[in-house]
Amino acid sequence: MKKLISAADIRQVKSESKTYIVAPVKDFIVTPEARDVAKVEGIEIVESAQPSPQPQVAAASQVTAVPPPSALAPTAQSIQAEIESHLSDVDSEKSALIQSLVAKAMADFNQQAPDSPRQINDDGIVLVRGNAVQLNEFDGAPGKNIGLTDVIGAEDGSNMGVGYMGWENAFFPWTLCYDEVNVVLEGELHVKTASGTSIGKPGDVIFIPKNSSVEFGTPTHVRYVYITYPAEWA
Repeated sequence: MKKLISAADIRQVKSESKTYIVAPVKDFIVTPEARDVAKVEGIEIVESAQPSPQPQVAAASQVTAVPPPSALAPTAQSIQAEIESHLSDVDSEKSALIQSLVAKAMADFNQQAPDSPRQINDDGIVLVRGNAVQLNEFDGAPGKNIGLTDVIGAEDGSNMGVGYMGWENAFFPWTLCYDEVNVVLEGELHVKTASGTSIGKPGDVIFIPKNSSVEFGTPTHVRYVYITYPAEWA
């Protein structure tokens, strides 16, 4: 596989006070941005297989062996090189766009949840990171594969209970012995009563007063935050 010569490699050559870089076309791909930077920095890109001896030569293999901090990971570089090899008229602007898209895709692919879903400061303020919350099985609706996880409660000194809940294509009845507020994050939440059905979608808030008999559900999927008062709702 051919190696990629990026603008960062050219800047590395410049920082080492070299005048040109050897990059035979059979072994290397030089990005348009790298060519532009080379022109600005006065660095010659020698693409012949056997260049004439000149002082201060930086072999491309030596440059790429020590990637600068700003360089993309090798896998990202190879992906970008492969994409650009199948495109025509890739100028510096297009190359920069491809680089940013590849970097974003790699970051999204490798994204991991925070080490801890909760942070508590000295004043008792609790931060819950929603993307780190894993839903546990909700035993109040057996056989429905419904998830629920409490994240704030009496153990935090709160008189309210807060948690996450989510499921797909399921309904179940429930009678509340507490006031509840639901904030829909994804999908749609259906709350059925004798008077009709309230349907909440992302960003919507549903308040259900104490002693209500309802049927929770969704014909698609739903994930939402619930807030109960008092905290000990179960």
